[in-house]
Formats: sequence, structure tokens, C-alpha cells
Amino acid sequence: METFLQPHQRAKMFGLQKTTALILFLLLSCSCIAQTSVTSNIPIFIIDPGGPEIPNDPKIPATFRIAAEVAGSYSYTIGGTNTYQYDGKIGIEIRGNTSAEWPKKSYGFETQDPVTSASIDVSLLGFPAESDWVLNACYGDKSFIREVLAQEMFRQTGRYASRTKYVELFLNTGGSLRYMGVYIFMEKVKRGKDRLDMKKLGETDTDALKISGGYLLQVGENEDMKWNSNISPNNNASNPKPIFHVEYPKLEKYTNITNRDAQFNYIKNFVNNFEAALNGANANDPLIGYRKYLNVDSMVDYLLLQEFTKNSDNWRASTFFYKQRDDEGGLLNLGGPWDFDKSMGNQQWCYEPSVLPTGTWAWKFNTYCPDRPPLTVSWPEKVLNDCYFVQRVIARYKQLRLNQWSDANVLAFIEAQRTTLKSNNAITRNFTKWNILTTGIMYNEHYTLAGNTHDKEVDYLKTWIQQHLAWMDSDIATISSLTCAPLPVTYNSFEVNKNDNKVLVSWSTTAEQNNGYFEIQRSGDAMKFSKIGMIEGRGESTSLVKYEFTDDNPLSGINYYRINQVDRDGTSELTRIKGIEFKTNELTPVLYPNPADNEIHLMDLMPGSKIKIVDVKGRVIQNITVNEKYYNLPLHQFHDQMYYLSVDDGRKIKSFTFLINR
Repeated sequence: METFLQPHQRAKMFGLQKTTALILFLLLSCSCIAQTSVTSNIPIFIIDPGGPEIPNDPKIPATFRIAAEVAGSYSYTIGGTNTYQYDGKIGIEIRGNTSAEWPKKSYGFETQDPVTSASIDVSLLGFPAESDWVLNACYGDKSFIREVLAQEMFRQTGRYASRTKYVELFLNTGGSLRYMGVYIFMEKVKRGKDRLDMKKLGETDTDALKISGGYLLQVGENEDMKWNSNISPNNNASNPKPIFHVEYPKLEKYTNITNRDAQFNYIKNFVNNFEAALNGANANDPLIGYRKYLNVDSMVDYLLLQEFTKNSDNWRASTFFYKQRDDEGGLLNLGGPWDFDKSMGNQQWCYEPSVLPTGTWAWKFNTYCPDRPPLTVSWPEKVLNDCYFVQRVIARYKQLRLNQWSDANVLAFIEAQRTTLKSNNAITRNFTKWNILTTGIMYNEHYTLAGNTHDKEVDYLKTWIQQHLAWMDSDIATISSLTCAPLPVTYNSFEVNKNDNKVLVSWSTTAEQNNGYFEIQRSGDAMKFSKIGMIEGRGESTSLVKYEFTDDNPLSGINYYRINQVDRDGTSELTRIKGIEFKTNELTPVLYPNPADNEIHLMDLMPGSKIKIVDVKGRVIQNITVNEKYYNLPLHQFHDQMYYLSVDDGRKIKSFTFLINR
């Protein structure tokens, strides 16, 4: 999402009078450069809605083609003979708020069945199959790199971020097919196996477990199925309260109002309870404070990304968060990240230091800009008032800077994007079409436009990031006003992998202080964990230390693991949860008939299984060990009532309730 600005505000932003701003807008809107043929190293999209202008809403039908790749190159000629690697139907609309008023539009589109127009999942450019996609015009970021870099940096934390790829676009609106320049093709933030991975939630799901997730929400979207926060920003009751909107499931499309309201009220109450805990007297309590509702590590990574990019749009209209079902963890997670054209020194907000690489933290925009649109949550300020959270932020930042976010990796990634954009002159074609390199699009008084080129844009970005990360390196301890002791352990990695019929749990640390031992815990439902092993820690260390533990008897199904690090003084800290599916050839016991009269039959037993029968008063009636897959249990000595039967095969326990009714 974009900043909401009125025309007179935009004119003021660019230092222009209204008349001058209007003339500039008309000049920029003119498609004066004809580009009828393109050969490119990046994919070429051709979208044809048949001539009509694409609206902001609703989607209109269009044909969608991707030029075929031949020997690493793509070619397209208007009116010529062309071949395509994809040729299908889409529904398309304009995306954005401020950006929707710029002459080069961004678009959202949905791949559709050519006959029914129903959405269909399609794999485009090697991305996992899905139906919802975005074409980001990147008009305000002339480097074309900020969005791509931010998504990659979040992906480097091990979390989901939209996959991106540069493309060139031809579009038929106004009755003619025209070259529209370079775009960033992106995945839309949504629930999905290969996007935000959480279980589906449908209109018929009503039981307590299913309605506990998954939900995708957005801050600041004034759409259907929304509510206002109970908490005012900046601890100022006069400030309008942020809006929360349910993005998924599409509750506004439900016809069963009872089910719709049950789901809406569940997630509304959960978020409200989280905010109440975050702002309450016991906010930092690990059991009843905000940690009861929040995946802390996801918040740590998300906050650090916003600080890495110094994103002036953060924590408001472009902030997504989601909740998985209780059997998947059940906590609020931050992400996926979105909208970074106003970051990394590109957009000066309402105070001058906001655009500088040093001196201020992005999360403080609320404090420095009290008049910014009232859509912003105060979550960062609150969690940074807890030493537990602050310690994790500092440790995680130092960990990321060693590898994923190192200067070498970041700068190499930027250079790779520059090379891609310059190859076959794609970026030159874009700025021939849109001659804006020396025109102010984003207000920034520290930004030089005279003689500007795309290379200068990229060099400015690289210099800004190096200076900013160097400042963060020296000042990370000041991200909070609290003075907090360092964490006893700084993790470098935590992984679980299959190893034949076992699971290998491995982790490494880059620093240990007063570390006693690590306790390995496992769960079958991500909720109830049991200790399955223990490994002694190094105690004191400032170098890389690697640890391994083998689970010789994993559960059938999904195994969830976490590490409980215990200090020598007895205090402890849990890692994030890692899951892995482990399918075995084990049998699952079956009991029938139920109710029974003279006997019950048990089948699909593991030889050696122990059977225990207990009555309703808790008395053990019978213990049996069976060595066959099948067992018939006579019931002539049992009374007509309910009994509980369990089958323990040494790895898991299967429980039954059966009734005798003669």
C-alpha cells in the first residue's frame, strides 16, 4: 500500500505549484515513445484486455501471454509472428493508492480458467502454482531494487517472502498495444502451501480447533470484515485507533452469517487479547503477557527487516500478520513483508532524519510523526520495553550480520540485480518510456536529481545501505531505552532432518555465556512437548559450536522439535519450533464393533502391543500382551457399561472408548 496524499500535498512535496504539478503529470502521462519490438534477457509479458482501460476495481477479463524463452532470451514484436510459453486468461485490476495516480500503474491479476473464468493455480516463471499475482510498476523507486532486496533479505531469515522476478510488459489499453517498461512480477501475500503455510479455513468449519486458524490480517485496510483496535497509538487517547482487516478467509463472501461471525469474532478477540496483554501490567510475563499470543521470533525478524530497510511505511497499511491453527502453533506471526519503495533512503517522511542512514530507528516514526495517517500500531514500542525481546533482537541481528545480512551478501545481491536490469538494455528501455530519472517522484531533500542515471540510483542505494548497517552495528544496543544483559546463548542455526529411520536434530551457537545444557523436546501436536534428550553446553564460548541429537524413535506423522536451553542458574529459554513429517509403516489399531455384545475385535496391531482396559471408575480390568496383528476379546465377564481401552505399541498409545450393550 502507498501513502495517502492529496494533489496539493503532492505538489508541495515536490516543491511545485499546483499548475506546474499538473503540467508535469500530463507530460509523464504521455506515451510518446513507441517501442514495437523487444529482445530481452528477462521475461516479456503481453496483457490484452481488448482495449478498455483497466479499472481499480473490479477485475476485468484479459488475455495473458508470456513470450517463449529461446537460448536464455525472450523476444516479442507487435503484430509479428511470436511464440509463447504461456497463453491463458486472467482477471486484472489496478493496485495501489498513491501509485494508482501515477501514469505507470501497478496491477494485480488472477489466472483463470478460459471457459468458466474460475481462478486456477498456475506455475508462472517457475514459481509454485498459485492464482494471485502482482505486477509492481516500481515507479517511485528508480533503482528497481528496494522491493526485491527487502523480500530477499526476509527470505534469508528462513521465513516466507514473495518471490520476485523482473519482466517487461506490453499492454493493450486505449485500443493499441504499447510497451509499458520493466515491472517486478511478484507473488501476492496470501495463504497457501508455498506462501503463508497454514491450514485452510472454510465457511463450514465451526469446531473450536478449526476456527483457531488460519487467518491472514492486514493493518490499516478500511475494507469489509474489519474492526478498530482498542489501543490508541503513542499512548494518546485522542489519536484515531488502527484498523485490522481480515484478508483471509474471505468472510465477506460467506452466506452462513452464523459461521462468518463465529470466525470473525474468534480472531478479533484473539488480536484484542494480544493487544490487551501487550499493554497490560503483566505485559512481559512469559505465561500471561504478550508472549502467550505472539511468535516472538517472527516479530524479531520482521522488526529487524523494517530497521534494515528503514521503511517509512512500516507498521501500518502494508503490515500483514497471520495466525495458524492451534495444532500448528496457534500464535500470531508477522509477515509476509510488503511495500518497500519508500525505504532505504528513498522517501523522506515528516521529519528530516527519517531518510538518513544514521541517527534514528524506523520504529520511532510514530513518535516523530504524530500526524502521520492514523493507521499505525504501537507494537514495536511495546515489545522493545521487554528485555527478553530486546535480547533476542540484538542477538538475532548479530547472527544475521555474520552471513545472510553481511555486507558482502547484500552488495553482491544488489549488483546481480543491476546486471540483470542492464542486460539487453531493459532498464534503458524503461527510462526511455518513462523519462523520470531527473524528476522528483519521492520527496527527499538529501537526494540529488541533476544528471541522474540508473547507475547513480544503484550506487546511492549501496552507499546508503553500507552506512546504515554500519550504524546499526555500532548502535544496535540503543534500539531500546532499556539496558539488558546479553542472552546466554546466541544461536546460529537450528535444523531437523530425516536420517534413515531416525530424525537428526542439529543446532549451532556463536556465543554462550553461563550455559548449562540443552534439553531436546518433541511433540506430536506442537502444543504438548516432552523431553527426549539432553546435551551439555559449552558453558562459555565466543566461537562456533555445533551440536547434534538423534531421535531414534520418531512419531508417525509430523514431529515437532524445540530446544530448551538451561543456564547454570536454572533459567531457561526455548527456541522456535521446527517440524518434520515422518511416515512409517506402522499399523494403526482398529476396534469393532462398537457398541458390542459378546466380543470385540482388534486389528492392525503391532506384535508385542500391550492392551489395557479400564472401567469408568478408573479400575484396571485387564492387561494383555498380544503378539499377533489381530485379537478377539471375549466380553462375557464384562458388565453392560462403558470401558476405556488403550493399545501401547511402545512408540505411541491409541485409545478407544467402547460400550457393551447386550
